[in-house]
Amino acid sequence: MPELVERDAEVRALERALARLGAAQGGVVVLEGGAGTGKTALLKHVRRLAVNRGCAVLSARAAELEREFAFGVVRQLFEPVLPAGGLERSRLFGGAAGSAEGLFGAAARMDAPGSLYAVLNGLYWLLVSLAERAAPVLLVDDVHWADVPSLRFLGFLARRLDSCAALVVVTARSADRGEDGALDDLLATDDPTLLRPGNLSARAVAELVRRALGPDAHERFCAACHELTGGNPLFVRELLRVLATDGVRPTAEGAAAVAAAGPDAIRWYVTARLRRQRPEVRAVAQAVAILGDDVALADVAGQAEVPVPEAAAAAHRLTLEGIFERADPPAFVHAVVRDVALMLIPVQELGLEHERAARVLLRAGKPVTRVAAHLLRTTPAGVAERVGLLAAAAEQAFRHGAPENAAVFLDRARAEPPPPAQRAEVSRQLGNCRAHHLALADADVHLREALALADSGRQRALCAYSLARFRNACGEPREAVPLLVRALDDLAGTDDPALVLEVEAELIGMARADLAGRAELVRRLDSFGSRPGRPQAVLDSQAALEAVLAGRPAAEAISLARSALAGDVLTPERCGLWAAVHTLLVTDQLDEADRRMQRALDTAVDRGLLLPMGIVRGYLARIAFLRGDLAQAAEHVELGTAAAPPPNIGLPLLAATAVDLHLEHGEAPAAAAVLRTGVLGDDRPPHSSAHLWLLGARIRLRLAQGEHVRALADAELCRQSYERWGTGELWDVPWRLSAAQAHSAAARPADASALIGEQLRLAREFAVPRHIAVALRAAAGLAEAAEARRHLEEAVELLEAGQGRLELAHALADLGELHLRDGDRSTARATIRRAAELALECRAEALAARLTAGLTTKGGRPPRLRVTGLPALTPSERRVARLAADALTNRQIAERLYVTEKTVEAHLSRVFRKLEVKSRIQLVNRFSAEPGN
Repeated sequence: MPELVERDAEVRALERALARLGAAQGGVVVLEGGAGTGKTALLKHVRRLAVNRGCAVLSARAAELEREFAFGVVRQLFEPVLPAGGLERSRLFGGAAGSAEGLFGAAARMDAPGSLYAVLNGLYWLLVSLAERAAPVLLVDDVHWADVPSLRFLGFLARRLDSCAALVVVTARSADRGEDGALDDLLATDDPTLLRPGNLSARAVAELVRRALGPDAHERFCAACHELTGGNPLFVRELLRVLATDGVRPTAEGAAAVAAAGPDAIRWYVTARLRRQRPEVRAVAQAVAILGDDVALADVAGQAEVPVPEAAAAAHRLTLEGIFERADPPAFVHAVVRDVALMLIPVQELGLEHERAARVLLRAGKPVTRVAAHLLRTTPAGVAERVGLLAAAAEQAFRHGAPENAAVFLDRARAEPPPPAQRAEVSRQLGNCRAHHLALADADVHLREALALADSGRQRALCAYSLARFRNACGEPREAVPLLVRALDDLAGTDDPALVLEVEAELIGMARADLAGRAELVRRLDSFGSRPGRPQAVLDSQAALEAVLAGRPAAEAISLARSALAGDVLTPERCGLWAAVHTLLVTDQLDEADRRMQRALDTAVDRGLLLPMGIVRGYLARIAFLRGDLAQAAEHVELGTAAAPPPNIGLPLLAATAVDLHLEHGEAPAAAAVLRTGVLGDDRPPHSSAHLWLLGARIRLRLAQGEHVRALADAELCRQSYERWGTGELWDVPWRLSAAQAHSAAARPADASALIGEQLRLAREFAVPRHIAVALRAAAGLAEAAEARRHLEEAVELLEAGQGRLELAHALADLGELHLRDGDRSTARATIRRAAELALECRAEALAARLTAGLTTKGGRPPRLRVTGLPALTPSERRVARLAADALTNRQIAERLYVTEKTVEAHLSRVFRKLEVKSRIQLVNRFSAEPGN
C-alpha cells in the first residue's frame, strides 16, 4: 500500500528544496501537523530522494523520554558519519570544530566547563567540513521532543545556511512547540518552508481502502472508514490492517461494523494486537517503548529479561504485525503506536522499568546522561547510587555546555534525597549550574540552602565560597566579603592549601571592590603575601592599583599591571584581573587594555562564562568611549546589557557609558532615564567601586541639566567614596573638575580655580597626558585669553600623541572658539573644521553639527566633511579587518567570530572599498600606518 496519497503539493515543495540544495542554496523545511498525518512518511520520502541525488543524509528521531540527554539528537545525526579515528577525523575536527569533539567520545579531554556557543560553532564547522564531500541533508523526526541543546544547534545552523549549503527537514506536532522557544528559531530563519499535511479527503481514503481490501469496496464502507479515522493517514492504515487481518468484507453491511467500533478504535486495535502476542513479544515491545528506538537488541533483551535470540524473534514478529518499522535495531512505526505500548505498562511499574533501563544502559557502557535520563522517571527513594549517577550526568552535561540539563539532573538528585553528607554539595552544584545559565533567583536559593546544610568545615567553606562569588558577580561585594572571611576561618583546620590560596585571592579582589573593605584588603594582602605557593600575579595586580592610589608615577603602575597580566593567570571569572586592567585604563594604556579585554571576552565565550560578560563588556565600552569610538562603545553597551540580566556587577559600568553616550549626543532625558533605573537611581550612594563611573556620569548629567547644587553634592560624595576606598589622589572620575564647574556656575571662581589647580598638579605628577590635557581644558575656561590659549595649545599637543580622539576634538573646538573671539578667523576656521572632522570620525554627530553650524553662522560656507580611513569602518568591519590584517583566513575569522564565511567576505569587501585597498598586504600596511596600531 503506497504511503503517500494526496501529498503532491508537499512532495513538490520537498523536491524544490532539494533542487535548490543542488544549486548550493541551503534551506529549512518544517513538516508540522497532528499525530499520524503523514509527516514521517514524507520524511522517509525526502530521504530516498536525497540518497538518489548523492546527498549525505544525517538523520535522527527525537524521543520524549530522552529530552534531558543533552545533544542526543546531534549525536544521532553525526555519529554514523564520523570516522572512529585517523587523519580524516583529525581533519573534520580541525580548527573551531574541535570544540565539539567532546560530544563524540572525547569527553575525557574536557577539563573545564564547556561553552554552548563554542560547541554550537564547532558543530557548524564540522558540518561545513562534511559538506565538502557531499551536500548534507539533516532529517529530524519528532523535533518537538528534541533536547534543547540539539534544538539550539538546529537554530544556529538555520541562521547560517546562506554560507553552508545544507537542507534541514524536521517534523513537529502542531501543539508541541515547547516553552523554551528553541524550535521557533527554525521558523524565524529567512524564507523557511512550512508544510502542514492535513487529513485525507473521503476520496483519498476510499482509494486506500480499495487498494487494501479490493477495488469493489462499497461507498458506504469507504465513508465509514473516513468518518471513523477523520482521514488521519496513520489511523486509516492501522484500521485497514486490522480489517484485513480480521477478514472484514468491504460491503455496505461491513460499514456498520466499522462505524460501531467508535472513535477510539484505532488505539484499541493496536492494543488488542499487542495483547494477543506471547508474553516475551509484549515484553520486547514494552522494552523498546521504555528504552527508545534504535537501541541494540542486546540491551532490549536485557530490559525485557529474555535471551537475545528470543528478543530478535519477537522484534521480527512485531515488524510483521506492523507495530515495529524494523527489527534490528527495533523501532516503532510511529510514536502513537509506541504510546500505546507504554500504556500497557501499569503506572505503578513505570518507575521500576526505568530503573531497570538505567541499569541495562549502564552495563552497556552508554553515556551517563542517557542512563540518568531514565533515573529522572523513577520514584525518589533515598538511593545513594542514583545520586551519584545523576551527579555524574550533571557534570558531563555541564562540561558539554548544557547547564540547564545539568540542573535537571541535580534537581532530581536533590529530591532523592542524597545522604546527609552529600546534600550540601548537591545543592551547591545545583546553585552553580543555575548561576551559569543566569537563572539568578534559583541560584541564590540553592546556594544559600547549600550553606545552611553544610555540616563540615571544608564543606561550609566551599558553600560560602560559591555563594560569595555569586553575590559578588551580582554586584554585592559587601555581602561577599564576610562570607569569604568565614570560609577562611572554616579552612583553618584543613589541609587544603590550594583552596585557601584561591579563597583568599578572591577575598582580596572582593574587598577591593567593596568601598568599605579597605581594612580587610590590607590585612589580607599581608596574609596572602606570606603564603607559600601564592600566585604573584594576584599581588602584582593589586600593587599596580595601589601605586595609582598612592599617586606614584604611572610608569611604575603600568609595569606592575603588565607583570600581573603576563601568562594569562588572571581569567575573567577571577577578581584579580580587574585591578590590573583598571590600572591600564587609568594610565591611558587603552590599546593594551582593549587587547586584554578582548582576550577575556574570547575566554568567556569559549568557556561559556555568562556572568562575567557584563563586566567585560563594561570595560570594553569604557575603553572605546575614552578612545573616542562612540559606535563601538554603543555596541558594547548594547551587547553587554543584553548578556547581563540584573543583578550583575557589570550593569553599573555599562550604564555609566550609556549615560555619557547620551550626553555626548545631547540626549539628557535619555541619560536621566538610564540613571533612574540603575543602582544609583533616586540619589542612592555608591557602595562598590563598580558604581563610581556611574556616580561620575550622574554628576555630569546634573551639570548638563543646570542642577549645580546637586552636582556639587555628588562631587563631594565621590571625594568621600574615594577616601573610603583608599585614595585622595588622582583617579578616573575627575570629581575636582566637576566640582569646579559647579562652583563656577554658582559664581565662585576662586573655589573653582583652587580645585582645578589641584587637579592639574596631581595630573602632572602622575604624568599621563590625557589627565593633564583634561585639567588644562578646565583651567582654560577660567583663564585670561593668552593663558587660556597656552593651556589649550598644550592640551592639543598632549592629546595629538594619544588615543583620545573625542577629547582632542573638544580641545580643538575650545581652541577654535578662542581664536574666533580673538578675531583670527582663518585659524579658527581651520581649527574648528579639524575638530568637526574628528567629531564625525568619533560618531559624535551632535558635536560635529554644532561646530559646522557655528562656522556657517559666522559667514563661512558649510564645510564638506567626510569620514575616511579606519574611522569609516563599522565596529564589525573593524573586527574582521584586524583579524584579516593578522593573517587569518576567512574561515579562521569566521570561526573566531562565530559568523559564516559569507559574512566575512561581505565585511572584507566593504573594508577594501572604504580603505581603497586591493589586497591583504595593502590592508596590513594601512593598519600599520594608523596611529595606535
